[in-house]
Amino acid sequence: MKDIKVEMFALCQGVHNLNGHLTVVNTMDDFCVRTFPARITFGLAIKLYIKASVEGEKLLNISIVDKSDENHVLPVIKTKLHIERLERASHVNIAANLQNVLFDKEGVYDVHLELDGKRLDDFAFSVIQK
Repeated sequence: MKDIKVEMFALCQGVHNLNGHLTVVNTMDDFCVRTFPARITFGLAIKLYIKASVEGEKLLNISIVDKSDENHVLPVIKTKLHIERLERASHVNIAANLQNVLFDKEGVYDVHLELDGKRLDDFAFSVIQK
């Protein structure tokens, strides 16, 4: 999808979106846990770049899957984005704070972003035992 692209993605301790200002706390690439299964609370901060020609309702799906077997870690998060046509390019900020997400085992996981059923991007992270 050339008219909409992911400009920023962060896996973080927490995220907040207020009046178009995205506040991201402590970004990370992996989680260290003592034992499995583990429940982890974290945030997903996403900034989408939208060209001026885009408008209308778009369905955004966010899923987290285990890369080893493509099983979903939690149900797919679905939300509608209403995009109004502007004379200039714009941005949409998405702040998602996820609580007590269950990870059964150590491994590499992917966050999949889809817009209207088309994959925008994937972001990998690890959950490791230390």
